[in-house]
Parts: sequence; structure tokens; C-alpha cells
Amino acid sequence: TAAPSLTAQTATNRLTGRVSERDGGLPIDGAQVRIDGTTTGTITGADGRFTIGRMQPGTYSVRVIRIGYLSEARSVTVAAGAAATADFALARAPYQLEAVVTTATGQQLTRELGNSIAKIETAKLVKEQPIQSMQDVLNGRTAGVTTIAASGTVGGGARVRIRGLSSASLSNDPLVIVDGVRVEQGSPAIGGPFGDTGVGGGRPSFLNNLNPEEIESMEIVKGPSAATLYGTQSANGVIVITTKKGSQSAPRWSLFAGGGISQNPFEFPAQYYNKGTRLAAPGGEIDCTLVREATGVCTLQQQYTRNLLMDKETTPFGTGTRQAHGAQVTGGNESLRYFVSGTWENEIGVLKMPDSEVDSLLRERGTSSIPRWQRLPNQLTKTGLRGNFGLPIFANGDLQLSSGFMSSYTLLPQTGDNLLGVVGTGLFGTANPAAPSAWGFASPRTALAKGVSRDNRQFINSATATWRPMSWLTTRVTGGLDYLPWADEGRIRSGEGCTFCGQEWQGLRAVNKYNNERYTLDLGATANKQVMTTLNSKTAVGVQWNRDSRVVTFNSAEILPPGGSTIDAGAQKSSSENTAQFVTYGVYIEQQFAWKDKLFVTGAVRRDQNSAFGQDFGAAVYPKATVSWVVTEDGGARWINNFRPRIAWGESGQQPDANASITFLNPVTSTVLQGEVPAVTFGALGNSGLKPERSRELEGGFDFTTLRNRVSLQVTYYDKSTEDAIVRRDIAPSQTAGQAIFDNVGTVSNKGLEVSLNARMLDMDALRYDAQVEASWNKNRLESLAPGIKPFGGFGYQNAPGQPLFSHYWPTIRSFADANGDGVIVPSEIVTTNGVAVHGGPSVPTRTISLNNTIGLFRDKVRVNGLLDYRGGNVMHQISDGFACALGPNNCAATHVKGTPLADQARAVIAGGALGAYWEKGDFMRLREVSATFELPRSLTSFARSKTASLVLSGRNLWLWTKEYSGADPESTTTGTDATPYSFVQQAQNRYFTFRVNLGY
Repeated sequence: TAAPSLTAQTATNRLTGRVSERDGGLPIDGAQVRIDGTTTGTITGADGRFTIGRMQPGTYSVRVIRIGYLSEARSVTVAAGAAATADFALARAPYQLEAVVTTATGQQLTRELGNSIAKIETAKLVKEQPIQSMQDVLNGRTAGVTTIAASGTVGGGARVRIRGLSSASLSNDPLVIVDGVRVEQGSPAIGGPFGDTGVGGGRPSFLNNLNPEEIESMEIVKGPSAATLYGTQSANGVIVITTKKGSQSAPRWSLFAGGGISQNPFEFPAQYYNKGTRLAAPGGEIDCTLVREATGVCTLQQQYTRNLLMDKETTPFGTGTRQAHGAQVTGGNESLRYFVSGTWENEIGVLKMPDSEVDSLLRERGTSSIPRWQRLPNQLTKTGLRGNFGLPIFANGDLQLSSGFMSSYTLLPQTGDNLLGVVGTGLFGTANPAAPSAWGFASPRTALAKGVSRDNRQFINSATATWRPMSWLTTRVTGGLDYLPWADEGRIRSGEGCTFCGQEWQGLRAVNKYNNERYTLDLGATANKQVMTTLNSKTAVGVQWNRDSRVVTFNSAEILPPGGSTIDAGAQKSSSENTAQFVTYGVYIEQQFAWKDKLFVTGAVRRDQNSAFGQDFGAAVYPKATVSWVVTEDGGARWINNFRPRIAWGESGQQPDANASITFLNPVTSTVLQGEVPAVTFGALGNSGLKPERSRELEGGFDFTTLRNRVSLQVTYYDKSTEDAIVRRDIAPSQTAGQAIFDNVGTVSNKGLEVSLNARMLDMDALRYDAQVEASWNKNRLESLAPGIKPFGGFGYQNAPGQPLFSHYWPTIRSFADANGDGVIVPSEIVTTNGVAVHGGPSVPTRTISLNNTIGLFRDKVRVNGLLDYRGGNVMHQISDGFACALGPNNCAATHVKGTPLADQARAVIAGGALGAYWEKGDFMRLREVSATFELPRSLTSFARSKTASLVLSGRNLWLWTKEYSGADPESTTTGTDATPYSFVQQAQNRYFTFRVNLGY
């Protein structure tokens, strides 16, 4: 029979109980207790007890789920005017297939879904592993999800890619939803139209604004087959984040405090200078490289070497520090449930002003100190506050309020592809003892005179009201706002800047302000009906409205007076403003039939209208269909405990940029009769027929447990095709004065396999060993472009039919040989592609494998965790050495040291005309995390008067193996975007050693 209404009548109409272990009777904390067919439920407290109030008399199906135990469902009757009691005793099971996940229509059991959804239990993760940001939570936790870092600078973000790249022109970032509200998660570049706040790399990510300490779980919706009902913007996958909520229990406090240090793990190469004598007139000193000596240009007298980045006096690397502290309290009763949290963290990166530069600068300025932001140019400070509250409303509804505030200030150093880059100026320096300066470009004291920062405040607020007017009907409405203002600022004091960087040396001040708002309104209703004894029907309908807007102002001034630090003080000022806004309106309907709670058949369709679509296009319609069949469930057979095949097909989309479809004019200032007057110029032609990029995906697989649930296996194959890919297309100048439009002219495919394997290898009182393997393979390809559309790209990459998106393209070496056997390669011994760019390989990893290990000792009083991460199949363009050896200072070992491998000599000699010679395989394996957690006895924690206490010692990025990559880090790219697939003088990922103390009250 259908579940009765949960209308509250009296305080006694409630369900209470206790969830404990079947063997031993110990209470189970954090178990989900759920009324099937509704959104009603709660979580058990530390004593294993739970209460669900405001219940109408009737019979309910109550289900209990907890990781590490078999789920259990039973029928419970609540009598009028009485409190019902239901105790559950769960059997231990290392792994199970049952879980509650959040979907576009509300909470569902995984057994109902025909697609795979990965769930990360964040709350447990952050307590025991060295998690510093959201990208750390995602890294290596689930198959098909890849994070790609920009650099090792503190505060730098990473790209998140789910099942490959789908778009050549639009963002490949997934959609992120926090407590029902869509939030900003991108990594916008630091730098305005005047180039006054650039840093050369290291983009912060707004995803890292979110605080892992506040999050209960994350669910990864991986593709269009699962994301259909999320509509336009969801084609790249969806990350659904649920923050912690209160439960009906006495107040429970938890405190944590921790800190640690960080180090640069990479040994940067030295610089060389071969002092020699030129043989031809007029003679004199010359850098007598291997090629010059071999071809009779000079004779070598003495070789000099220095390592500006590693020598004690000149190194810009020191020891970084980190600290993080926080407090949380949760609890409540039938009238109010609450969760309140506060955290603070501060980190100082490893970059510093070299000691020799500090001494010199103090003498030059005649001062006793240097500003902290110049001495320590890479800092991060974050504050997080959250309050979540649940309370009953009306007679048969409840309200959940979620409010989060995040503040982040990041001071970013000059690095990467940048004349002021601290790493670059060291790598491209000289070992010539007679040179006026050893540094390559600007000295570090000059580079660090420019301070660039990003300061943001993010408010994520939502309210979800659930109302159950009838026994078979549940309605809900969610409304919320993600409000994110931020400012990028740059400053150089007069007389301290770079002398060859234009007017910057005379002083600079820039303030670029952004105001970002994302509104969400989501209304839905779900009807459950028992059609027959063995057949249940569930119908869900919904309406969604989203509005995104951004207002930006750019303000800059140069040529400041001594002591001047404001824009008003500048002699030359520049300013600009722009806005962007789009609105999405969508409706959906989903129908599911369930037979015997085993076979689930679901069909759905969503219709979207979006202001970014061309006015002639109309609306986008996205269908989906899924089947899930629980063949065997908790069977007693040794070899097959659970088996569930599944298949899903669906479509989703990616909207164009806000202004891509419209024709608009740009305001300018024009001079008429020696006076300035306002005017306009042609901005864009627009395309009234522009459509969203449309992704269609078919995925199939199975979930399986065996050996009494000690082994769990999930396998998924997917085939995704993105049609109507948006590309910038040039229009004949005779028609539009040389303009271009965005048009739907391409098709992109992604095919892949994902495997998740969990195994309890050992299970004894004194020793437990769990292993988790997450593996994925992806094949990405631009299938076609419309007739007349040529391959397109940028620096070092192309998007060409038949090849992966953002593939490497450069002229390169075909062959070389030491013809005379003298151990030196000269240009005449090298054969190249003669200036023709050829395909070098994919720029994004095509295969990933991660191994998560957990060892429990002495009844889990000591737990050791480790994460080993492998990525490969891609090519990295390591042009730092290419610039050092051939395009810039010509100071590397390959051009100066006899006995250097011939391959290194060849690419150094010819790189100017064959930069593809610096392609290197990007395969690497990294020991990403190691931690040891010690549960402390009460005798050691009596001073804190806590009920529980643990000490966690951990390390991050402790070891790195590469197949052939010779740069600082195979994970670091120049700016962290898909369109810059090269690594140029970036900092390596820092190595961390940290500790953390957890106290529970």
C-alpha cells in the first residue's frame, strides 16, 4: 500500500529507535533512516538513536543505510496517539551497492538509477587525510574525474574534467550545485583589458572557495545520460554537494586544529657558460657552446656554472607554513535541527625574495625592512562560516535553511609565462661571471615589487520547503542565491618596478571589481502510486528558473608620484565596464515504474529556453531513458551477493556565451574637429540561429559484490557524442568588414571505460586492509567540422578532425645522427618536418588509475591511509628547456656539457625551428597522500575534557615518478586552461607535512 501522509497531529505520533551492530550491539553513528517513498528521514546520533516526528498513524516502510553495513528495510506501524519504536541491527559488510543520492527530482536509492553516480563521503575524508581544498577531495577518488592543476602556487586552482573534453570553444567545467543552488566554480583569469594584474599563471578556482569541512557528501553525475533533468549547462557533468545538517540529538561539538610545512620538491637545472676565444677575427671572448666548438668557431677555456634557483643565497624557495582550525556543533529536537560551523586557515607558500636580493634591496632603499607582501609573495587566508537549520512548517511540511559564507584572500606571485616570473628569471639567467646581472630578465626584487591579489566573498544561501498535502504526493520548492563579489588588485610603488616593462616602473595601481550573481528557483512534485501489488509508479514534474549575471569594472592608473598608491594619483588612467546576463527556464517530467522493488524503468524529458540561444532557434528538448535491474540482493551465495545490470541513454546541452548570438555595437571615443565625442563601432554580427551544444550519451554497466560483500566491482562503458559544437567562424570581409560569428559546425566524441573496485583484503581484529582502485580510459576526438571550416587552434595546439581536442601541433624532429661520431650534434645532422606542424598527441590524460589504501590496526585504533595516483596517455610540451637551450639565453647543459645525451643535444640545437622536439610523454605516478590516524585514549585527552580525540600525521606529494618528463611537474600547465597545453617555467606541486588534532564533545 502507498505510504500514508506524514501530517503531524500530536507530539506522540513519532517513530523512535536505535541502530546498532548485529554482532556486539555497539551503536551505529551517522546511519541514514529513511521513510521509503518520501523525502522524510534523519540520521542517528552517537548513541545510535533516532527520532522521526510528526507522523500520521499508519504503516510505513522504513529503510536504514550506513556505509560498512548491509542496508535493512522493514514495515513499521505508528498507532494514533502513540510513539512507535523500531530498532535495527545491521550486519557488517565491507561494501554494499545501496546508497541514497540526490538527483534533479530529489533523493533516490541507487538501485533505481540506470546510470552510475559516484559518491564521496567527504565528512569522513577530511578528518583523516590531508585535504586542503575541494580539488583534493576530487583527486583520485572516482573513475572518470580528472583534475588538472595550473601550478604549485598556493591558492592556484585546477580544472575538473569529467569523461573527457566536449567543447572546443565553451567551458568544459562541470555544473556545481550546493544544497540545491547552482554556484560559481570557474577559474577566471587574473588580469583585465589593460594587462595590469596578470601573474603569468596560477589561476585561483572558485570551487576551492567551498569548505570541505562543511560538506557531508559529494555526488558526481558524470554525463548527459544522468544529467538530462539538470538541463542546459549540465552536459559536462554535475557535482552535487550536500552540506552537513543537524539531527535530533543532544548538542555534539567537534573541534580541530592543525598545521604544517611545505617544500619545493624539484631540483631545478643549473645554468652554464663556456668561456671561449673566437677563432675568427676580430677574436675576443664568446660563449663556446658544443656546436660552436665542434664547428671550429671557438676554443674552450673554462666552463662556469651556477644554479640561481637552488643556491642558498639566490634561491627564491624557502619553507612554507600552513595552519587550519575550526569548530562545529550539531544537534536539535523535533522543533529545530541545527548545524553551525566556523573555520579559518592561513598558508604561506614556498616562494620568497632571495636572501641576496633582500640584502641588496635594504641597502638600496636605505630602510630596515621590506614589506611582507614583497618578501613572501604567495599567501592565502580563508574564513568559512555556515549555519544550516531544519524546522517544521504548517502541519505537514518542513523547511531546510542553508547559509554559507566564504572569504578568501590570495596573494599571487609573478610566475609562469611572464617576463617578471621568478622561476623564469632564474632558469634563464647566466653563469657568466662578468655579466652585470646573473638573472635572466627582471631580478626577483624587481619582479616581486609587483603585488597582485584576489579578494573574494561568497554567500551561498538556499531554502528548501517540502510539503506533503496527500499520502501519495510530495512537493518541494528550492530558492537560493550564490552571490560572489571579488576584486583583483595590482600595485607597484613608484620607482620600484620593471624598467623594461613600459611605464610600470613609474608606479601602477589597478582595481578590477566583479559582481557575480546566480539565482536558482526549483519547483517539483513527486507522486507515488501502487498500481498493482508488485508494481509501483512514481511520477515527477518540475519547473526550474536560473538567472546568471556578472558586472565588471576595470580601473587602472600608471605613473604615480612618490608615495602615491591610489588610482586618483596616477597621471594616466584607464577604465572599462561590461556586463553579461542569461536566463534559463526549463520544465521536465519523469515517469518511473518499479516491479517488486527490483526492476526500475524510467523515462523523462526536459524542455529548456535560454536567453543565450539565437532568437530563431526556440527551445531545446532533452530526453532520457534508463533501466536498472536488481537481479540478486544480499544473496547468501559465496560468489554472487549482489548483481545489478543497468543501462541509460540521455541528452543534455551546453549554452553559448551570453552575447554570442546577438548583434551589438561597442562604445568608443572619437575625435571630431579636435574634440572628443562618444561614438560606436561594430561589435559582433551575431547568429540568430545559434543553438546549444548538444551531447547525447549511452552508458551501460553493472554493479557487483562477491565474497560475502568483501569485494565490490562497478564497471561502466559510455559513448558520448556532442553535436552542434560551437566554433568561431570567419565571414568574408566583403560581407561584414572582417567580422566573425559563432556557429554550430562540429561534432565531438568521447568513448570510455570506468572501473571501480573495492576489496577488503584482510579483516581481523588486529589488522584490516581495504583497497580501492579507480580506473578510467577515455578516447576523445573531433569527429568533423562543417564544409569550409578549417582546423583552428592557438599557440602549439589545433582542433582538427580525427584528432583529440586541443592536440599538440608543432614542427618537430624526424631524425638525427652523429654522423662523424664526435659526440656532438650539429644542425646539419638533424632532419625536421621543415616547418610543417604535425600532430604531437593529446594534451589531457587519456587514462587514470588511483589506488586508495586503508590499513586498520588494533581494532582500528590506528589507521593508515595512502593514495597512489597514475595518469598517462597524454603529451606534455616542456618548453622551459626549449627556451633555455635555444630560444632565449642558450644556457643549458644540452648546449654546453660534453657527454649530454644526443637526443637532448638535437632538440636544443634545432628547437627554434622545431619546438615539437620538446614534446614529452606525460605519464606519471605520484604518491599523493599518506596519513596515519591515532585514536587517543582518554588518559591523554583528559586535559581537553573531550569524549573522543585523534591525532593525524600526514604528507602530500611525497614521491613522483615520470616516464620521461623532465620539467618541474607533469601536472602543471601554464595557465590551467584547455587552450594552453604547455608547461613553461611553472612551480612544481608543493610537498606537505602536516598534523591535525580532532576533538569530539
